[in-house]
Amino acid sequence: MRGSVKPCLLRLALGAMGRATFRFATVALAVLAVGCASSVRRVDGTFRHVRHGYTIAAPAPDWKAVDVDHATLAFVRGRSETMSLKSRCGRPVAKAELMARHLLIGLDPRDVVTSEPIRVDGRAGWLQVVRTESQGRDVWLRTVTLVEGECSFDWVLATSVRPGPVEAEFDAWWESFRLEDSSAGDTDS
Repeated sequence: MRGSVKPCLLRLALGAMGRATFRFATVALAVLAVGCASSVRRVDGTFRHVRHGYTIAAPAPDWKAVDVDHATLAFVRGRSETMSLKSRCGRPVAKAELMARHLLIGLDPRDVVTSEPIRVDGRAGWLQVVRTESQGRDVWLRTVTLVEGECSFDWVLATSVRPGPVEAEFDAWWESFRLEDSSAGDTDS
C-alpha cells in the first residue's frame, strides 16, 4: 500500500538525512540498540549477540556507534553515512527476498537499482540497492537480508552519495557475520 508508514530502520535513515547535515552525523541512524545493549557484547573488535547466536566484526574506527530505536547495532560516519544491523528471532518469518521488500514499504519515490540473491555466511540472502529522495536530496540505500529459522537479520547502509568506497566497507562489515549452528534466540534486537 503506497503511503504506508516506512519501517523504522529506513525512516530514521531518511529522516536524519533530510535534516541539517550536522544533525545527520549525530542523529542519522541513532538506531535500535536500547533494548539489545545487554544482549550484544564487544570483545576484541568483534560484537557477539548471545541470544541470537552470532558474531560480527566492528567496522573501521572512523565509524561511531550510536543508539537507534529497533537497531541491534548502528554506526555513523561523517555527515552522510550510516549503517545498521537489526536482528530479531522468535517469530516465523518469510524468505529473505520477501523480508527485504518489507524494508522498502512506504519509500516514495524509489528506484530499485539492484535486487538479487546473495550468500551471507554461506546461507541464502537478498541484496537491494535503492535510490530514493528525502526533502529533495538523493539518498542511496544498500540492504542485505538474511533469514535463518525463526530469525531475520537486516543490514542497511544509507548514504547521500552513490555508494562507492563506503559500499565496500559496508560489504566487508556484513560479510564478517558468523551465525552459530543453532540460532534459536527468542526476542527482538
